[in-house]
Amino acid sequence: MFLLSTSSLRGYGLHKIFSFAKDAHYDGICLDLNPLDFDTENAAYVSTLSREFDMPVVSITAYERRITPKIVDQIMEMSKLLGSRAVAFYPPHRLDKDGEWFSDYLPKVQQQYKNLDIAVINVEPKTFLFLIPEYKDATLPLIKKITGKTALSVSNVDPESGTDLIKTFSLLWNSIHTVYLSDKTGNKEELLPGKGDMPLESLLIKLADGGYKGNFILKVAPKELGAGDDRNVLKKLGEAKGYFLKHFTKQ
Repeated sequence: MFLLSTSSLRGYGLHKIFSFAKDAHYDGICLDLNPLDFDTENAAYVSTLSREFDMPVVSITAYERRITPKIVDQIMEMSKLLGSRAVAFYPPHRLDKDGEWFSDYLPKVQQQYKNLDIAVINVEPKTFLFLIPEYKDATLPLIKKITGKTALSVSNVDPESGTDLIKTFSLLWNSIHTVYLSDKTGNKEELLPGKGDMPLESLLIKLADGGYKGNFILKVAPKELGAGDDRNVLKKLGEAKGYFLKHFTKQ
């Protein structure tokens, strides 16, 4: 399925975002939880929009910071209400106090919700003072072990780290259940597919040849979609979907 992340049109209300996704013929929505966007936290309201536009909320992206076991449980309840099939979590940030939810609690939750894909997102290998990792337990081998499922974020791959996109794909391949699709060049991230330097064509071909059956989520910066101009937004959404369909062709 080809989904639209609500963060790609951050600044619009969810009603308008669902409308864009419907008009652009996307398969569903990825709800990107944001503590500053109260609509994303209102499961009943989101469910109403899903029914109104006949647009399923297939996936949920958890908050990037300050997760606790209680918040994990709340997100699981939201996924049940919305009928979502997948939830993706970021590894704990170094400055967050509670990290046990990740290594201890999340695997237990996956066992409880066996019909739900609970994945861990790869994060860019940033450091404090060039030494201390910004995220805890965030190496590619470690994030594979948490639930056995991962979400590959293209914009979170840093080719200069020595692990480029294709190597990241190779390391995560048998665990990937979600792909956050965007492009990247230098320090510019979350570009529209095909607008950067990442080998997206090769990635999509490899995924197709490997029989990948997970979700693809368009997660780009709002300015990439021409936010503020409805006609331009729909045009750019169509171009992104066209790029995906052109290169992800199952043999």
